[in-house]
Amino acid sequence: MSKREILDWFTGNSDALDADKILFVLCTALLLGMVIFVTYRLAYTGVCYNGRFNAGNVVIVLITSVIMLMISSNMAISLGMVGALSIVRFRTAIKDPSDTIYIFWAIVEGLCVGAQIYKLAILSTIVIAIVLLSFSYYTSMQRKYLIIIRGTKEVELEQIKEKLKVYYPKMGVRASNYIEERCEIICEVSARQEIKEEAVKAVRDCAHVKGVNWLLEMGDRVG
Repeated sequence: MSKREILDWFTGNSDALDADKILFVLCTALLLGMVIFVTYRLAYTGVCYNGRFNAGNVVIVLITSVIMLMISSNMAISLGMVGALSIVRFRTAIKDPSDTIYIFWAIVEGLCVGAQIYKLAILSTIVIAIVLLSFSYYTSMQRKYLIIIRGTKEVELEQIKEKLKVYYPKMGVRASNYIEERCEIICEVSARQEIKEEAVKAVRDCAHVKGVNWLLEMGDRVG
């Protein structure tokens, strides 16, 4: 093999990538990206759903697929892409740690589609979507709420616990703060549905209670 032939092989063009193959790869990536989009929308349990982030996952699949096509079509481009991507730094803070799962999922599926390993891409997308939806359904079946009770220092903690245990056997006191003439008691209860109005009214009717608020607890966030 001559030097010229070696150079031509090293810098080979993208003749193997015709328009039909490129469109098929992009359509497959778009389809799998939509599966990720729907899964994130159905499995999301945060306070404020971010549609732009979810749409960005679909674009990540497409972009990663294009990168893989570039790398597979030309060795010189592949070496250049390695150098270019190694200097890129993404400093955007991700508020919800679970969002990194979907970003990584979109990248992996884009790599599979771009490498034209369609069976692995389709099967892995289906399995991961089922797992994420199953976990989301399981966690949503048992919710935790914080009930914040405010009143005077004469509020009886035992009375409040007795009132709440009638509706929520699984309850506990997170904190009780007494400042001068005021007090604040934080209780945690587990429930399959939203807080019952009867439970809130029962606590509010306790002696010396001035106000009752409840918040949904979601991992490290309260909303």
